[in-house]
Amino acid sequence: MIQNIGRRTFCFEEQPVIIGYAAVAGKKEGEGPLSKFFDRIIYDPYDGMNSFEEAESCMQSEAVSLALGKSGVSADEVDFAFAGDLLNQCTGSGFCLRNFNIPYLGQYGACSTMGQGLMMAALFVESGAAKNAVCATSSHFCSAERQYRFPLEYGCVRTPTAQWTVTGAGSCVIAKTGKGARIAHATVGKITDLGVTDANNMGAAMAPAMGIIEPYPIGKGRLLHQKSKRKELFRSGKFFKYEVLNGKTATIDQRSNNNYIRRAGRAPAATAH
Repeated sequence: MIQNIGRRTFCFEEQPVIIGYAAVAGKKEGEGPLSKFFDRIIYDPYDGMNSFEEAESCMQSEAVSLALGKSGVSADEVDFAFAGDLLNQCTGSGFCLRNFNIPYLGQYGACSTMGQGLMMAALFVESGAAKNAVCATSSHFCSAERQYRFPLEYGCVRTPTAQWTVTGAGSCVIAKTGKGARIAHATVGKITDLGVTDANNMGAAMAPAMGIIEPYPIGKGRLLHQKSKRKELFRSGKFFKYEVLNGKTATIDQRSNNNYIRRAGRAPAATAH
């Protein structure tokens, strides 16, 4: 049974299980500290295909195949697939899922696509609408550059704040029972505009979403810590305080065009609202 907690949080009493998962990554990601957790590292950015978009679709297909193999569930036993990517019309996911003959519901949440897919899969499994479900997402540095900035062939100089989109794909298989991590709750996010106007600095706009629990607008240079009722004074201007997952409180000065974090201090560990 699914229970609602507040306006936007679901509580799953039976807690659907992630019975299989897989991750496929590119060369740059394979050189990083998470390399040992990837099921496969692809060193050819084309992955043997004719375009970066085709390569991305192939990576997602491989991630889905690996996740299904680990779960012991065949594609015929999966009731629904929730997948998305960064391309127009979620092209990578569409071409990926056509190979599996699974009913497909496209998800476009950009960086939140996997989280959104897991929530949707959990809702379907917990409600009985599906016995098994698959989630998948992917991105590719080269296809994302063409989609959002400039094709690499153009040779445009990158700005100092330009981000490097991951080349990789991930997939999870969710079931009502089995062994694995369980999905106990899911919270739907809300749009929070931090006023970032630099189109090349997506990191400044998106990074706070990794830890923001709830923003508290203040004013007149005063900040009230709602947990400890501790007051802190700042210079005049509009600030926002965020409780982040690692137990720190950060303030962002909205007067700054780049909205860089100006001050960080210790705070009690945050809990989801």
